[in-house]
Amino acid sequence: MQKSVLAEIVGSLSKKEHRELHKWLQSPAHNQREDVPVLFDYLIKHLQQPDSIVEKEDAWKFIFPGKPYDDAYMRQVMYFLLKAIEDYLVFTEISSNKVMHQSTLIRMYRGRKLEKARKQAQRLAWESLEQQPLRNSYYLRTRFMLEHENYEHLVSVNHNALVNLQETADALEAWFLAEKIQLSCEMLAHRWRYQKAVYQHGLLEAVLDYTEGKSFLDEPAVGVFYHAYMAITNPLDEQYFDKLETLIRNLSVKFTHSESRSLYLVALNYCVGKVNQGQSDYARRLFELYRSGIATGILLDNNNVSSTTFGNAVGSALRLNEYGWAEKFIEDFKHHLEEKERNSIANFNLARVFASKGEYDKAQRLLTQFDYDDMSLNIIAKTMLLKIYYEQSELDAFESLLESMRIYLQRKEALNPAYKTAFKNMISLMKRLLNMNPYSKAQKTKLRELIVATNPLMERDWLLKQVDGR
Repeated sequence: MQKSVLAEIVGSLSKKEHRELHKWLQSPAHNQREDVPVLFDYLIKHLQQPDSIVEKEDAWKFIFPGKPYDDAYMRQVMYFLLKAIEDYLVFTEISSNKVMHQSTLIRMYRGRKLEKARKQAQRLAWESLEQQPLRNSYYLRTRFMLEHENYEHLVSVNHNALVNLQETADALEAWFLAEKIQLSCEMLAHRWRYQKAVYQHGLLEAVLDYTEGKSFLDEPAVGVFYHAYMAITNPLDEQYFDKLETLIRNLSVKFTHSESRSLYLVALNYCVGKVNQGQSDYARRLFELYRSGIATGILLDNNNVSSTTFGNAVGSALRLNEYGWAEKFIEDFKHHLEEKERNSIANFNLARVFASKGEYDKAQRLLTQFDYDDMSLNIIAKTMLLKIYYEQSELDAFESLLESMRIYLQRKEALNPAYKTAFKNMISLMKRLLNMNPYSKAQKTKLRELIVATNPLMERDWLLKQVDGR
């Protein structure tokens, strides 16, 4: 029973759901068997205990003491409990959604030809839809369904009368456009993470052309994902990102958390690409996106922050010398990291702050407490040590670590190719920096021009600072 669907569902229920389901199972309208609520109480008691193992035979002894075990009958009890719980979950899901609740009533009343009740349910459904804050694909889909339901009613009353077919068609188009463009954005994002993924976008080009020529961009669900897709695929045309950046300021109201988070990640990745190409004005935009995304909770997942987001937020602050914000962020949000990695990730990022401030001894002490197997973080840690060695004139250690890092990058085939190239370029330019004659104006000028022209490149600002400083 431990691996059954029933055990999985019961184990996921909250205490409130325990109480409500207990009442649900006591009602003859939902359950007429005495053994079903007994099994439910048994499962609630035992599945809440850590590392507990629930066997059907043990449950049988509790429900039917003294009776020989009957597997077929036990499965029947489990089946009826599962169906009763599923009925409860469906009922609560529909009842908690006013629009869905009223939509169900509209269909039911139309089928029963109860016109007065149908009209009231229709009015309440539209009011509930417009009053709820979301303006995402769910909103457009529900709007289409309500228009279509109204069409079904009108055409059944009089085939020759005017009906709302145009409104229904427009609602369907808006829903389809939003879904199609949003899904294409997800495809691009997934392919960026998993290079081997191959997707066919089908009608997308026609959809984009059609969207541009209509007023659908005024629909938040269409407009925001349209500009997200265009920003990803047309990074040189910055008008798309400018519009996207404006639109996502009100994401938390109009979109679900997961949708808002996906759009933020598009904007963040766009800014990162620009910063890596040397467009330093995007560093401030990147930092502001992280600051607002953290403050609103959009970049948190179930109140947790990933180590990657944590580190990237700190990095965006350090790029602008926002040391106060970075230290406060680490202190305030380290408790949102997973417990097993909390101390190492917090210390690692605090070391980054100290290193950026020139407090190298503090940085090195904290780096010794860092123990993590993430490739990206290890590369960042090595980069931090490279900078510390160079600025403290520990050039033998600097040169040795450069070679070690070059070999490390060569061996890590799973690393994102663009990310790997950016660090390889950094190592190459650091070697040139090491061998540069600081008294040769020509060499300094040549190296500076090379640093500016190299893309993608990590630590561009630091490299330029070292060239100018020498």
